[in-house]
Amino acid sequence: MNKPNSEIIAEDAKRIEAFLTSFPQLKFSDDFPENKTAEAEAYALSAGGKRIRPVLAVEFYKLFSQSAEAPDFVFEAACALEMIHTFSLIHDDMPEMDNDDFRRGKPATHAKFGADIGLLAGDGLALLPFEILSQMSEDKKLKPEVAIKLINILAAGSRGMIAGQTLDLWSEDRTEGVDEAFLRKMSNLKTGCLLKAACLFGAVMAEADEKALEKTAEYAENIGLAFQIVDDVLDVTSDQTTLGKPIGSDSERNKATFADVLGIDGALNEARRLSESAARAISEYPKSELLCEFALSLAERKK
Repeated sequence: MNKPNSEIIAEDAKRIEAFLTSFPQLKFSDDFPENKTAEAEAYALSAGGKRIRPVLAVEFYKLFSQSAEAPDFVFEAACALEMIHTFSLIHDDMPEMDNDDFRRGKPATHAKFGADIGLLAGDGLALLPFEILSQMSEDKKLKPEVAIKLINILAAGSRGMIAGQTLDLWSEDRTEGVDEAFLRKMSNLKTGCLLKAACLFGAVMAEADEKALEKTAEYAENIGLAFQIVDDVLDVTSDQTTLGKPIGSDSERNKATFADVLGIDGALNEARRLSESAARAISEYPKSELLCEFALSLAERKK
């Protein structure tokens, strides 16, 4: 009997959690004050979350390798994605960015450890993934050519995300030039680039062909935009208890969002259209049902 897709995703996320706590670089001791940053890094990584990016990497590996299970090296490499994502959240929460004191229902990293250690923890988690991937090549867990591709994908995804966050900051208190086209560009960078990196991670580790990589990128670009659109809607319609972070922060900082430009109903309709396009991109591949279902669920998510 086949497992429900929700159970498979939960199992993936559980294995990701186990790997995230296993890296020696994240171990800390009160005897060594320089390890305060490692403690803050471990705190931020352990704050929960759906682990969407590493799970996507795992599931795309399984899709193109036609494996029922992914080996350990796939989960280990996928943790690099969660580290980059977590670094972005640490910095995003700081007063210079979104100025949010809570993340996933817990004090944000800078609120718990101070802005100085919070900044360093973000820096650390921005660099550690590249150490991990290169070490995996040295340890022969990844072929050197695969490790190089993953490092390039992750670096490009990180740069794109930072460019998107730059546009996000630029758009505060502006109305001229901040239209739907601008929001799409910003979101494709800010949210889409790292989600695209996640999907490509799995496909590259499975040594997928060029057509499969193109279809993977198409899927990822659509879900990235859908994900950000729904985020914008939830910032208006949800509550702090459900989201685990303050709501209404976009409005407080005078940022235009898809909810403003398209309206709530229009934004959700566009998210559904994008989700359907994502599912169509990979539906020809056997065993793509889980990833298609994930894409179609985005417009209905509540957190």
